[in-house]
Amino acid sequence: MSYVVFSRKYRPLVFDDVTGQEHVTTTLAHAITSGRVANAYLFSGPRGVGKTTTARIFAKALNCEKGVRPDPCNACASCEEINKATNLDVLEIDGASNRGIDEIRDLRENVKFVPSKGRHKVYIIDEVHMLTPEAFNALLKTLEEPPPHAKFIFATTQSHKVPPTVLSRCQRFDFRRIEPEKIVENLRTIAKKEGIHADDEALTMIARHADGSLRDAQVSLDQLASFTDGKVRAQDVAHVLGLVPEDALFALSASIKKRDPQEGLALINRYLGDGKDPVQILNALIEHFRHILVVKLAKKSDTLLHMSAEMIARYRAHAEQFSTEEALYMSALFSHTIDLARKADIAKIPLEITIIKLCQLPQLVSLPEIMDRLETLERGLGRAPADEPSCVEEPPLAPKTVQGADDGGADPVLSSWGAIVETVRTKKLPAGLYLQEGRPIGREGRYLSIAFPKSAKFHKEALESPEYRKLIDDVIKEVCHVELKTKYVFYDGEHAAASGKDRGAAAGDAMTDDPGASMPGHDVDPIIKSAIEIFGGEIRQKKA
Repeated sequence: MSYVVFSRKYRPLVFDDVTGQEHVTTTLAHAITSGRVANAYLFSGPRGVGKTTTARIFAKALNCEKGVRPDPCNACASCEEINKATNLDVLEIDGASNRGIDEIRDLRENVKFVPSKGRHKVYIIDEVHMLTPEAFNALLKTLEEPPPHAKFIFATTQSHKVPPTVLSRCQRFDFRRIEPEKIVENLRTIAKKEGIHADDEALTMIARHADGSLRDAQVSLDQLASFTDGKVRAQDVAHVLGLVPEDALFALSASIKKRDPQEGLALINRYLGDGKDPVQILNALIEHFRHILVVKLAKKSDTLLHMSAEMIARYRAHAEQFSTEEALYMSALFSHTIDLARKADIAKIPLEITIIKLCQLPQLVSLPEIMDRLETLERGLGRAPADEPSCVEEPPLAPKTVQGADDGGADPVLSSWGAIVETVRTKKLPAGLYLQEGRPIGREGRYLSIAFPKSAKFHKEALESPEYRKLIDDVIKEVCHVELKTKYVFYDGEHAAASGKDRGAAAGDAMTDDPGASMPGHDVDPIIKSAIEIFGGEIRQKKA
């Protein structure tokens, strides 16, 4: 007798044996019991989760010689033929190789003939999304009004490629990925029946590698049983399936944390020499840092990490070396590197560059910590309280000469300068940040001079724009209840040096109470005076 692989030998024969798809099998069993069987079904889901197996069980339930029943006997001739795929009334069609309109036309011609033995003709079309648009169109009429004896079951891994016109004529069932715990339980049962000694860590690795596909897991166990002569260990799983060992991942992340690129590159080249693919290594690293994030952030990480308790404890200890920001950044960088590795002629180069980059990465900090540092920096640059000594030497405020001002009291602008800057900052953040670089150095008449160091030339020129100048003037009036026009000058350590258009104001009488008197001895038109007052300008030169 020829050898039968595990995926066929242990294929479910009744609905109750289907693993992880209770929401589908229960509905189908009730439909059979109540006689509410539809003419067309669509089974959608990942590979190896039981779509075709469920379709066969459904066909047996409809054609079992002991009657239409949700639990076929699997002993009659009809059930045995369906199990062996030799029943003439149950046709399994590969949609990938029979995708044209000619094949569908043949199906339409044959569907009207009554079954040869059973009650129903059941057409199981696998990978139905591979049919051409013309073939789908040819199938529509038959799906909508099929003969009473015909039933259609479509299976696909990409339901989004099935036309809506076909979907609307089918009852759809979405098959789920099978949970790793259920896969491990199924593998353990098979191993016991086959006399295979497999430790839990090995079975868990197989289940994780299968990514929800029970068939893939069974095929892997079958392969490992041949390789190990009946004794399967975790290191055997990693070797046969080409997985990156957990120890290798811990060693790589440790070299990154130690900022040791030489060790990291040596490890990468060792794994590549063992036959590992660069993309496979990157995927393993992404999953590795995902585990680190889970144990750091999830309160009940055991339910999210499908691994042994010893391995979870190891991850908990290892995760203490990384901050959340570091783990997130490394996962994102490895994800980006996968695309580069797939496009590169030499795929290992992007991987090596990424390892070097991470080994030279400075300490990452969280966003709240960055905000705290910025706030501290702002206080040091000019937002310190007035009663605290400033670390920056500031120019003194010149005596005020506002008419009617109380010379014996504190200057309202100086005492309220911090509030002025903060108010400007809340109204217009850039303007407030620029204004922090300056200091009020003197008032004459209706003008206030604000001095900047020469290194803050950009800040000074930005504030000279009409929008920012008006904003600051309005804020001074709002905070100090004084109407002033601002001027922006440079501070050279001893006195304020006017620059640009401010030089003209400093040379003339722009600091007097009358903005139009910058040219003594000359009368100024009242309209020009009004414009100067409104826009904060001054007369540089007056032609005769």
